[in-house]
Amino acid sequence: MAKAWEVHGLRPDSRFSDAAGRIILTRWREMMSYRDGTLAGEDIEELHAMRVASRRLRAAMDAFAAAFPHKSFKRHLGRVKEITDTLGEARDLDVAIEGLQKRERSAAEVERPGLEGLIARYGSERAAETAAIEALFRRLDEDDFGPVFERWVEQHTGVSVDALAPAAPAG
Repeated sequence: MAKAWEVHGLRPDSRFSDAAGRIILTRWREMMSYRDGTLAGEDIEELHAMRVASRRLRAAMDAFAAAFPHKSFKRHLGRVKEITDTLGEARDLDVAIEGLQKRERSAAEVERPGLEGLIARYGSERAAETAAIEALFRRLDEDDFGPVFERWVEQHTGVSVDALAPAAPAG
Protein backbone atom coordinates (compact mmCIF):
# COMPACT_ATOMS: atom_id res chain seq x y z
CA MET A 1 0.00 0.00 0.00
CA ALA A 2 1.24 3.47 -0.85
CA LYS A 3 2.49 5.52 2.06
CA ALA A 4 0.42 8.58 2.89
CA TRP A 5 1.91 11.88 1.77
CA GLU A 6 3.41 14.15 4.35
CA VAL A 7 1.27 17.18 5.14
CA HIS A 8 3.65 20.12 4.75
CA GLY A 9 3.30 23.06 7.11
CA LEU A 10 1.23 21.16 9.69
CA ARG A 11 2.28 21.99 13.25
CA PRO A 12 0.96 20.97 16.66
CA ASP A 13 -0.18 24.55 17.23
CA SER A 14 -1.91 24.92 13.82
CA ARG A 15 -5.37 26.48 13.87
CA PHE A 16 -8.14 23.95 13.27
CA SER A 17 -9.07 25.50 9.93
CA ASP A 18 -5.42 25.62 8.80
CA ALA A 19 -4.93 21.96 9.69
CA ALA A 20 -8.18 21.11 7.89
CA GLY A 21 -7.12 22.88 4.72
CA ARG A 22 -3.61 21.46 4.65
CA ILE A 23 -4.68 17.90 5.36
CA ILE A 24 -7.69 17.84 3.04
CA LEU A 25 -5.86 19.48 0.14
CA THR A 26 -2.88 17.15 0.57
CA ARG A 27 -5.14 14.09 0.64
CA TRP A 28 -7.00 15.39 -2.44
CA ARG A 29 -3.76 15.86 -4.36
CA GLU A 30 -2.49 12.49 -3.17
CA MET A 31 -5.65 10.78 -4.41
CA MET A 32 -5.60 12.55 -7.76
CA SER A 33 -1.94 11.69 -8.32
CA TYR A 34 -3.12 8.14 -9.09
CA ARG A 35 -5.75 9.20 -11.61
CA ASP A 36 -3.74 8.63 -14.79
CA GLY A 37 -2.48 5.23 -13.66
CA THR A 38 -5.97 4.21 -12.59
CA LEU A 39 -7.43 5.22 -15.94
CA ALA A 40 -4.61 3.49 -17.85
CA GLY A 41 -5.52 0.25 -16.07
CA GLU A 42 -2.10 -1.31 -16.59
CA ASP A 43 -1.28 -1.81 -12.90
CA ILE A 44 -4.01 -2.72 -10.43
CA GLU A 45 -1.92 -1.18 -7.65
CA GLU A 46 -2.55 2.31 -9.06
CA LEU A 47 -6.30 1.87 -8.55
CA HIS A 48 -5.67 0.37 -5.11
CA ALA A 49 -3.49 3.33 -4.10
CA MET A 50 -6.11 5.78 -5.38
CA ARG A 51 -8.85 4.03 -3.43
CA VAL A 52 -6.78 4.03 -0.23
CA ALA A 53 -6.01 7.72 -0.75
CA SER A 54 -9.73 8.42 -1.29
CA ARG A 55 -10.49 6.73 2.02
CA ARG A 56 -7.85 8.87 3.72
CA LEU A 57 -9.47 11.96 2.19
CA ARG A 58 -12.90 10.89 3.43
CA ALA A 59 -11.55 10.31 6.93
CA ALA A 60 -9.90 13.75 6.91
CA MET A 61 -13.09 15.39 5.73
CA ASP A 62 -15.08 13.65 8.46
CA ALA A 63 -12.55 14.77 11.08
CA PHE A 64 -12.69 18.41 9.92
CA ALA A 65 -16.38 18.70 9.02
CA ALA A 66 -16.82 21.49 11.56
CA ALA A 67 -14.57 23.77 9.48
CA PHE A 68 -17.13 23.87 6.65
CA PRO A 69 -20.76 24.85 6.15
CA HIS A 70 -22.90 21.74 6.52
CA LYS A 71 -24.74 21.90 3.19
CA SER A 72 -21.71 22.41 0.96
CA PHE A 73 -19.68 19.95 3.03
CA LYS A 74 -22.29 17.26 2.54
CA ARG A 75 -22.30 17.86 -1.23
CA HIS A 76 -18.49 17.70 -1.55
CA LEU A 77 -18.21 14.68 0.74
CA GLY A 78 -20.84 12.97 -1.41
CA ARG A 79 -18.68 13.41 -4.51
CA VAL A 80 -15.63 12.03 -2.70
CA LYS A 81 -17.69 9.06 -1.49
CA GLU A 82 -18.80 8.48 -5.08
CA ILE A 83 -15.14 8.26 -6.10
CA THR A 84 -14.35 5.82 -3.29
CA ASP A 85 -17.36 3.64 -4.04
CA THR A 86 -16.69 3.51 -7.78
CA LEU A 87 -13.06 2.58 -7.20
CA GLY A 88 -14.09 0.01 -4.59
CA GLU A 89 -16.21 -1.98 -7.01
CA ALA A 90 -13.29 -2.27 -9.43
CA ARG A 91 -10.78 -3.06 -6.67
CA ASP A 92 -12.93 -5.89 -5.32
CA LEU A 93 -12.97 -7.46 -8.79
CA ASP A 94 -9.21 -6.98 -9.21
CA VAL A 95 -8.59 -8.82 -5.93
CA ALA A 96 -11.01 -11.60 -6.85
CA ILE A 97 -9.47 -12.09 -10.30
CA GLU A 98 -5.94 -12.09 -8.91
CA GLY A 99 -6.88 -14.67 -6.27
CA LEU A 100 -8.63 -16.91 -8.78
CA GLN A 101 -5.69 -16.73 -11.20
CA LYS A 102 -3.33 -17.74 -8.41
CA ARG A 103 -5.59 -20.64 -7.46
CA GLU A 104 -5.93 -21.68 -11.11
CA ARG A 105 -2.16 -22.19 -11.41
CA SER A 106 -2.22 -24.93 -8.76
CA ALA A 107 -5.73 -26.27 -9.37
CA ALA A 108 -6.49 -29.79 -10.48
CA GLU A 109 -7.32 -30.12 -14.18
CA VAL A 110 -10.98 -30.78 -13.36
CA GLU A 111 -11.27 -27.45 -11.48
CA ARG A 112 -9.71 -25.27 -14.16
CA PRO A 113 -12.73 -24.83 -16.47
CA GLY A 114 -14.83 -23.51 -13.59
CA LEU A 115 -12.08 -21.15 -12.46
CA GLU A 116 -11.50 -19.96 -16.03
CA GLY A 117 -15.21 -19.28 -16.43
CA LEU A 118 -15.36 -17.30 -13.20
CA ILE A 119 -12.23 -15.34 -14.14
CA ALA A 120 -13.80 -14.52 -17.52
CA ARG A 121 -17.06 -13.42 -15.88
CA TYR A 122 -15.25 -11.22 -13.37
CA GLY A 123 -13.11 -9.88 -16.22
CA SER A 124 -16.27 -8.77 -18.04
CA GLU A 125 -17.61 -7.15 -14.89
CA ARG A 126 -14.24 -5.44 -14.40
CA ALA A 127 -14.43 -4.01 -17.93
CA ALA A 128 -17.79 -2.50 -17.01
CA GLU A 129 -16.23 -1.01 -13.88
CA THR A 130 -13.45 0.49 -16.02
CA ALA A 131 -16.15 2.20 -18.07
CA ALA A 132 -17.80 3.42 -14.84
CA ILE A 133 -14.50 4.87 -13.60
CA GLU A 134 -13.94 6.63 -16.93
CA ALA A 135 -17.49 8.02 -16.85
CA LEU A 136 -17.03 9.24 -13.27
CA PHE A 137 -13.89 11.16 -14.16
CA ARG A 138 -15.54 12.61 -17.26
CA ARG A 139 -18.37 13.91 -15.05
CA LEU A 140 -15.90 15.31 -12.52
CA ASP A 141 -14.07 17.07 -15.37
CA GLU A 142 -17.29 18.38 -16.90
CA ASP A 143 -18.33 19.77 -13.51
CA ASP A 144 -14.82 21.19 -12.98
CA PHE A 145 -14.96 19.42 -9.62
CA GLY A 146 -11.23 19.46 -8.83
CA PRO A 147 -10.76 23.23 -9.06
CA VAL A 148 -14.16 23.84 -7.43
CA PHE A 149 -13.26 21.52 -4.54
CA GLU A 150 -9.88 23.18 -4.05
CA ARG A 151 -11.41 26.70 -4.08
CA TRP A 152 -14.07 25.55 -1.60
CA VAL A 153 -11.40 24.27 0.81
CA GLU A 154 -9.39 27.46 0.37
CA GLN A 155 -12.44 29.67 0.92
CA HIS A 156 -13.32 28.02 4.23
CA THR A 157 -9.84 27.36 5.62
CA GLY A 158 -7.63 30.04 4.09
CA VAL A 159 -5.18 27.42 2.83
CA SER A 160 -4.41 27.44 -0.88
CA VAL A 161 -3.07 24.53 -2.93
CA ASP A 162 -0.41 26.98 -4.12
CA ALA A 163 0.79 27.41 -0.53
CA LEU A 164 1.46 23.71 -0.10
CA ALA A 165 4.72 22.05 -1.02
CA PRO A 166 4.87 20.47 -4.48
CA ALA A 167 2.82 17.31 -4.82
CA ALA A 168 5.09 14.42 -3.98
CA PRO A 169 4.85 11.33 -1.83
CA ALA A 170 6.63 11.32 1.51
CA GLY A 171 9.62 9.17 2.14
